[in-house]
Amino acid sequence: MANIGMQGMKYALLVTEGEGAETTYQTAKEFIGAISASITPNSAEASLYGDDKLMEYSSSFQNATVSLSAADDNDEVFADLLGRKKEASTGRYRSNINDVAPYVGFGYIVSKMINGKTKYRAQFFPKMKFKVFVPEASTKGENLEFKTITVEGMTMPSKYGDWESHIDVDSLTAAQEELDKYFTQPLSDPNSSSKP
Repeated sequence: MANIGMQGMKYALLVTEGEGAETTYQTAKEFIGAISASITPNSAEASLYGDDKLMEYSSSFQNATVSLSAADDNDEVFADLLGRKKEASTGRYRSNINDVAPYVGFGYIVSKMINGKTKYRAQFFPKMKFKVFVPEASTKGENLEFKTITVEGMTMPSKYGDWESHIDVDSLTAAQEELDKYFTQPLSDPNSSSKP
C-alpha cells in the first residue's frame, strides 16, 4: 500500500457538541490547493521499572499535530479558520490579539495504490483548531521559486472520543461523497445502538 496523491481538502465550523446535543457543522467549504498533510499523534506515557527492568508501560492519546502544506493562503478560508475579521468598508483583513480560532471539522482525500489498484481514502478529523501563521516571502532572484504555505492545527478527541476517522472506497466520486457525509452525518455515539 502506498499513498500516491492528496486532494479535496474541506473544513466546516463546528456548531454544537455539548452534552446531550448531537454534533453539527456549518456547510463544508473547500480548502483549495492541497499539497501535503503530516499527522503526528502526541501521547501521555508512563513507565514503571523494577528489578532493573521495565515492568509496566502505558500510553494514551492526548492530541495530534496536523501540519498542512497548501498552495494558497486564501484570506476567506483563514478568516474562518483563525477567527480573523474583514473590514467591510476597506476590505482589509485584520489579525487581532483577541481573535479566537474556532473548532472545525477537517478532511481530505488520499489516493492509494493497493495491489496494483487505485483506492481512495476519505480521511476526517472531527475536532480541530488551527494556529496563527504568517506566509514566507522573499525577493525574486534569477530563478523563479514558488512559495507555499504551511499551517499547523491541533486535532483532539470529539465528545465520543474519536480524533480521526476514515473509509477506503473504489472511486474518487465515492470518496468525495463519503467525505461530505462526515459533515452532514457526523460521527455519533458508538454505543447508541446497544442502548434500549
